[in-house]
Amino acid sequence: MDANSQNVQPIPPFNETNEETPEIGGGLPVIEFWAKHTLSPEGPKLWKTLLHKSACLSCSWGTGGQKGGFTNEEGEKLQRCMKSVEAISAEIKPAISTQFFEQQSIAQLQQLTSMEADRLGRLSFPMILRAGKSHYDRISWQEVYQIAEAAFRKTPERVASYSSGRSSNEAAFLLQLMMRAIGSNNLADCSDLCHAPSTTGLSEMFATRTSVVSLENLKQADCVVLAGSNSSYNHPRLMNELIKIRDKGGKIIVINPVMEIGLVKFGSPAFPVKSLIPGSDISSLYLQPIPGSDTALFVGIQKSVIEQGLLDEKYLQAYTEGWEAAVQHARETSWETITETCGVSRAEIEAAAKNRHFKAGCIRLGDGNYPTR
Repeated sequence: MDANSQNVQPIPPFNETNEETPEIGGGLPVIEFWAKHTLSPEGPKLWKTLLHKSACLSCSWGTGGQKGGFTNEEGEKLQRCMKSVEAISAEIKPAISTQFFEQQSIAQLQQLTSMEADRLGRLSFPMILRAGKSHYDRISWQEVYQIAEAAFRKTPERVASYSSGRSSNEAAFLLQLMMRAIGSNNLADCSDLCHAPSTTGLSEMFATRTSVVSLENLKQADCVVLAGSNSSYNHPRLMNELIKIRDKGGKIIVINPVMEIGLVKFGSPAFPVKSLIPGSDISSLYLQPIPGSDTALFVGIQKSVIEQGLLDEKYLQAYTEGWEAAVQHARETSWETITETCGVSRAEIEAAAKNRHFKAGCIRLGDGNYPTR
């Protein structure tokens, strides 16, 4: 801990706003976006996809499987958010012409923003960037098959695969089956990139490599901790559940270096009178640690829980292993080291730890009553 604190630069939390910063996240712009897209010429195709029997194209929020459309796993009718419409709108764009890639060099394409690239349209033919070339070349499917066949004929240790979450489970299954058939174990997918740290931690802590929380858990929670997540933008459907938790007196503790306005106050169209225009309070406590200092912050919360006499040793003895070392480490780490490393004051850390519900979420490892990514 001491060594890490010497290497961490004292970067202040990002609090700045400007004239373009809205007073709340969500709100009327969501309705405007919906109207613009659903009432446009693409509206019929968009609604057809909105009612499909699958998960959200943006955040993968479940829509009840074969129950279809606006139904979640609890049997509730749910709303499709702006992000979902945005993702579908990109999916049904017309195909990009061959001429576009003949005119646009790699250097020019690299200057596009993510949104500009998303709005170009769909790829409807295979392309290749040949050595020394500045433009993509369109190639035939026959050439694609020849390139793939040649690659798979290499020695197994030279062959690796990478599958996308946007493809089907069936396609991913066939790919890994083929990889194993040729004797290669170099299997990877987008989860390796996005979730390698969380799957490792979950496996060691809970003996499972996937999330241990369900929608039912979330609805019963008295406190939710959002660490490094901007739910108001990336999966706004969750915001409705957070609003409900606040309405019943629950707590939302946000841990994020950046002050995301939607995590402070959010206007949800699901509650047009009480939330859409005035906005709903989201965060009960907003902690802004220095990027990369999460461990120090959580050690600080553990230390405060211990010092305030909130540690439930009977629970730890019954349901966890190795907790003694974690408790000892928290006791021995100085407050100066913790606060200098994470950039969060002792008073803020103690305010988080003082919430008895936070104790259940952070110390009672294994009860499954708090969200994990």
